[in-house]
Amino acid sequence: MAKKRSFWYSITHQTTLNREEYLKLARRVAMFVGGGFAASLIVFIIIAWVGGLGQVIKVIASARLDIYALAFVAVLGSLLLRFVKWSYYMKLLKLKVPLGKSLAVYLSLYSMTITPGQVGRVVAAYTLNRLTKIKFAKIIPIVTMDIFTDFLGFGILALLAALYFHKYVLYITLIDIVLMLPFLFILNDWLYKIIKRALKKNSFLRNFTPYGEEYFRSQNLLNAPKVYFVSILVTLPAAFLNSLTLYFALLSLGIIAPISGTVFIYSSSTVFGMVSAVPGSIGVTDGSIVALLGGILHLAPAISSAVTIMGRTADLWFGVVLGAIFFFITLRYWAPQAKTGKKSPKSA
Repeated sequence: MAKKRSFWYSITHQTTLNREEYLKLARRVAMFVGGGFAASLIVFIIIAWVGGLGQVIKVIASARLDIYALAFVAVLGSLLLRFVKWSYYMKLLKLKVPLGKSLAVYLSLYSMTITPGQVGRVVAAYTLNRLTKIKFAKIIPIVTMDIFTDFLGFGILALLAALYFHKYVLYITLIDIVLMLPFLFILNDWLYKIIKRALKKNSFLRNFTPYGEEYFRSQNLLNAPKVYFVSILVTLPAAFLNSLTLYFALLSLGIIAPISGTVFIYSSSTVFGMVSAVPGSIGVTDGSIVALLGGILHLAPAISSAVTIMGRTADLWFGVVLGAIFFFITLRYWAPQAKTGKKSPKSA
């Protein structure tokens, strides 16, 4: 009887997964997403209740759908911009995957956003492992680098907006620093080597060490000033597009707000949510948006609540739903492979 493998075991012990094993890992991530959806729905209900449930419903119902649809277009544009960054990393690590398949795998990542630290997105690396036959540890850096530079882009956008408005500069600076600290371990081999020497008998490191060298060889190829520069050039405008969800939500209600104000509210609320470590920043980002819409744009509670629900639906849940669609599309890459009489090359 095959031993049941945990999600962490599969990461630290590189295995060649079959379709069933892959789906088991994906189902564990799906549990987080289902829980996140329930939590988000509860938050939306609370926000609507505080803003006056009847009034909030009327405000949302009065929105012009053609204008509100632009919020979803902005999010889609943001995702496609980020795919440019993803393709750049793929090229640097010499992972050759057809453009259509690469895009499908990348978009599938967003079905797994509602996990602590977005760690669920690592599951998509197994699909790349299957498509390329490249060792799993050599592929993970693409996912970790993608997550980190997303955080970095949002952090820089929030700091620029805070400096422009002269608000929360110190708080956002401190949050940006805190957000970067965990990545010191996964992005820098020098720290890994120091910890490895200090904790030779640690069970975690005993599991990780056989694959650490391969991981950091790939990771080090991405740790270059040019790579970070290109990443920021992509991530900053992508984060800006995400911030437009609030602008278009307001515009659909006939409210013309300054774009700079919506960027500040969105980016600040996003980094506040990120530092909370709550999956999807559910509750923290939502509450921050409500408070800042009322405090900075002086909107009525019903409008602030309605715009928050509309903005978060477009910004967070559209990506999750789109990602889920592409996740099911990528399952075709896990179809049983025909037997050729030759042993398939081990990918792990």
